Amino acid sequence: MKTAEFKRITKNLITKFNNYSEGVFKSVETESKLSEAMKYSFFAGGKRIRPVLMMYTAKILNGNEDEILPFAFALECMHTYSLIHDDLPALDNDGFRRGKPTNHTVYGEATAILAGDALLNLAFEHVLKFAETNDKIKAVRELALSSGYSGMLEGQALDMESENSDVLGVKRLEKIVEYKTAKFIKVALSVPSVIYAPEKTELFKELGSYLGRLFQYADDLKDVISSSEIMGKTTGKDEKEDKLSAVKIFGLNGLKIEISSLGEKCKILAKSLDNSGFFESFTDYISN
Repeated sequence: MKTAEFKRITKNLITKFNNYSEGVFKSVETESKLSEAMKYSFFAGGKRIRPVLMMYTAKILNGNEDEILPFAFALECMHTYSLIHDDLPALDNDGFRRGKPTNHTVYGEATAILAGDALLNLAFEHVLKFAETNDKIKAVRELALSSGYSGMLEGQALDMESENSDVLGVKRLEKIVEYKTAKFIKVALSVPSVIYAPEKTELFKELGSYLGRLFQYADDLKDVISSSEIMGKTTGKDEKEDKLSAVKIFGLNGLKIEISSLGEKCKILAKSLDNSGFFESFTDYISN
């Protein structure tokens, strides 16, 4: 797929997703500043990578983009909540996210915690309205498993426990990345597969796992070689706080080789799917 075509498809999917999300949030109002804090982070300008992947996967499986939107919305709520909590002083203690002050910097720690909790609740409150078939109930379960103690939260816990350690290697790193980052990429691909093509779910999960690792490794590399202005968040923190990162394990040159290898594996898996050009272009987008 040509770059221009990839960008056009992505832009159209993002526009459709944002319009849907704005419609949902019109009914999210509170007397406190809670709803304001929820909207602040949700509409802070993210790339919408996960909703785009989910919506496009539904499309190539001859599914219904409108039907998958509640699931895409739920996943982005979950992702946003995880970022709000990840930025808190007790975890990464970040002051910027997507080029803007983090939620707790604007609204205070207490409201930020509640805003994250509220987004997680909103995710399931919304998507369960549309889980009227067994396949869709299974898809909701996929969302829940990706975010809980056997998903993203376990990755966060392992990540914290791995700081300032010199005895951890590539296997530990891969496990952290698989849980903390890849779970939300995998579920973006597996949810539409569960609904529209259950026989392909394992293939999509495998592709999601490689894409998730590629995404995190590229992010770790940019944390070293890019600037805070370009990244929209504080850079250089991994090395300063002695976090277990791909740069620490592979070194700069080794990590570039690893990223290239992961990219090739993603493309090989993508070629086994119909309309693989989008996923190949997405792989190049992450790698570059």
